[in-house]
Amino acid sequence: MRLNHEARQLLDDKAFLNGGEGRVYFDETELEQYTQPTDHTADLDILEDRLRKIVEDHDEYAGEMDKEAAVAVHEEIDLTRSAASDSGMWNDLAMRRFPWFVRHRWRYESETGMKKKFWTYGAALDSASSTFERLWWIAELTQEDGCYKNTRKVFESRRFCFMMFDTQIGRYKPAALACLDALYDDEGESFASNEVIDATIKRLRRAGTTIPLEGRTKTELTDIVQSIRADVESNTEAGL
Repeated sequence: MRLNHEARQLLDDKAFLNGGEGRVYFDETELEQYTQPTDHTADLDILEDRLRKIVEDHDEYAGEMDKEAAVAVHEEIDLTRSAASDSGMWNDLAMRRFPWFVRHRWRYESETGMKKKFWTYGAALDSASSTFERLWWIAELTQEDGCYKNTRKVFESRRFCFMMFDTQIGRYKPAALACLDALYDDEGESFASNEVIDATIKRLRRAGTTIPLEGRTKTELTDIVQSIRADVESNTEAGL
């Protein structure tokens, strides 16, 4: 199912946003006028079982749950990228089907901030996209042939996710994987420092304005990003 644009007004209900006063779900009668069928199918009962297990295994607001949630959402909701661009489906999952998961993952800090966890106000994938839409797209852009090792890696760094996927370059899969290869040290099983992540990705984005990055392979882009990282670290050590 999907929710149409008018359903956004329901999020003015603060009790629903924070789960207060027993307001865990909307009544179906509140949603029915905004709900529309789609041509897509998924076993959401299986997804619910997996999400509830994730909630059981992780404390409230723990970012570590993202890596498993992204895998679960992407595995159980098999869509083309074209179909997945319909934010109405992801808004429906957050508001109608799994609002309890959204509240477990995200602390209520402001009405405006919490609304963004239930509803996509920006483009698909960026930080203004709803919880399940962002999880699905990051998994889509990092998994390789059904292997989610890279997906789990990227969620180890909130800074990497922000710098990589909140920008247009992050929507080009070879670039996302190249940045991961260049900025994640397999030997130490850790990312470069936040400062190096920031500077490297910013410089890559600037390079993309003069040198076309789309069309280049992951290997070609990895060489470019590694060179940029080396230069960033060299300048940092020199105090430049």
